[in-house]
Amino acid sequence: MSPRTLCAGVIATLLACLPAAAQLRVVTYNISALEGNASALQGVFAGLHADDRIGPAQPIDIICFQECPQAAVTTLGNLLAASAPVGVTYTRATYTTSSSEDGATGAQALFYRTGRFTEITSGHVDLSTGGGRNSDRWLLQLSGYSSTAARIYVYSSHLKASTGSANVAERLAGATTLRNNADTLPAGSNIIFLGDYNMYTNTESGYEKMTTGGVYPAVDPWGTSNWTGSANAIKHSQSPRLANDALVGGGVDDRFDLTLFAGGLNDGLGLSYIPGTVRTLGNDGNHFDIAINTGTNSYYPTNIARSNALANHLFGASDHMPVVLEFQVPAASSAVLQAMPARVLVGAAVPVRANVSNVAEGVWDSGIDDLLYSVSGSGAVVGSTSGVAPLAPSVAVAQLALNTGSAGIASGIVTVTTTAQAAANPTIQLPVSVQVSAHANPSFSTTADQDTRALAWAFPAGTVNAEIDVTIANFGFAGTASLLVIDGITSSGQAISAVSGIGSQVGATPGTIRLRLPGSAALAPGSYPATVQVQSSDENLPGRQSFSSTINVTITVEGSSRPEDINQDGIVDGGDLAVLLSQWGTTGEADIDGSGLVDGSDLGMLLSAWG
Repeated sequence: MSPRTLCAGVIATLLACLPAAAQLRVVTYNISALEGNASALQGVFAGLHADDRIGPAQPIDIICFQECPQAAVTTLGNLLAASAPVGVTYTRATYTTSSSEDGATGAQALFYRTGRFTEITSGHVDLSTGGGRNSDRWLLQLSGYSSTAARIYVYSSHLKASTGSANVAERLAGATTLRNNADTLPAGSNIIFLGDYNMYTNTESGYEKMTTGGVYPAVDPWGTSNWTGSANAIKHSQSPRLANDALVGGGVDDRFDLTLFAGGLNDGLGLSYIPGTVRTLGNDGNHFDIAINTGTNSYYPTNIARSNALANHLFGASDHMPVVLEFQVPAASSAVLQAMPARVLVGAAVPVRANVSNVAEGVWDSGIDDLLYSVSGSGAVVGSTSGVAPLAPSVAVAQLALNTGSAGIASGIVTVTTTAQAAANPTIQLPVSVQVSAHANPSFSTTADQDTRALAWAFPAGTVNAEIDVTIANFGFAGTASLLVIDGITSSGQAISAVSGIGSQVGATPGTIRLRLPGSAALAPGSYPATVQVQSSDENLPGRQSFSSTINVTITVEGSSRPEDINQDGIVDGGDLAVLLSQWGTTGEADIDGSGLVDGSDLGMLLSAWG
């Protein structure tokens, strides 16, 4: 049952951001064979559309008329159309009459709001219920809903008038016919009994027949207690006039017009009556036994001018006043997947999120049933959750997960269901398909998965910015596997940098990193260890991983190949001259020309190679 129970007289919060429709407004009105003032009647219709005494204004959805002869049907439809808000139109349901009914002030007529209902014409029947008139039964399907629980059987009746045991008995017979017919309807049917029942008290046998026993005892939204006298004036609907002319007078002192309902309309689920919304339009409870427009009318307590204008229309239109009920509509489910990546990597945590909302049209949350939903996954979509969806445009986010444990296409279904009675779209299935790719795999070999390698790096002493190329592969790359992104390097032992290859993406063809030793020229001949860590990663996809590969470098600085560089420091300078002078006239490494003696010839060669 919906927790949004409306107490009588309390106005629920408006949801102004929702479409311009609301709960179902159902009306019954005896229009006295159109013997009243047509302009006043149109004013009453406009007042019904605009009535916001309990909840927001809402165009009429269903209106049943009593005393509607054949000659009046077209005029009645025109007056209703002329009163309607912009964009609101009405369709007349199946209309049947006969000469006897026209002679007894007219038959029953039902108009419904176009686009809100469709009539299932096979559900229409005429039932002889006395007074020379038939009761009509119509079957309406709420538009946008496929469930049979979104159907309403509407009975409109005009039972025998006047006091006296014979008339009471005839009304009982009519009520019995109505109940016998309704009690044969399918289990759980939604049933509304409307019309001018001409019953004077709650103890009349026909009223008791309507409200007790059988399969579908009717619920009276006013309650089944006494409705007579000034203390119950708010419930009365006949007559808004005093004098008898073409219309019946007598003042507001009778509750002849009943609005009863049965079956599923009283359980708070799906299509259901909104408690506290029954009212007689324009009746402020202060006009017992007088005309509705006598003195001041306070139907709208804060707008007396509006109340008085409505009372004047009611006075002129008919010798009855319309009675209004509001019904909540069933929930309507909507679910869409949030955007998902087209491609992820194995092991990625990928949420699967569905936005679920109740898109039943409404401006009044009390006029819409709750949407209880469940969400479950199948295939590669795992998990389940449930909740109550808010009214659109708000959403509940239902989160499941995608199984990305292996490479390939991860496909599955997100199924959103609701058990809300008569809900539209009770099952929604949302397909999911995501490419799951294998991770990259850095390797220093194309034939084996090699994360570490030894690198011998030799160059002559004095070499400036010595460089060497290192090949790195994406081992096992195939198909949709991730490219290997080379992110950078770090070094220890010797400061080594990368001058190219950083940022490259490696697929089937190995990549190359060019290493540089910026301080190479300053290194004396010898062996120097260094370690280079190569950082790499997957492509920028969900589940991306980072990798580190190790190069153990042995740097060898070789001696100079120039004989003039006597001390082999990579440069011919004063150090070499000092060695030559210290060996003058002798033999040794300063014997540049190999003559067996360090002499002027060697000095000349050294000076010519200076620097």
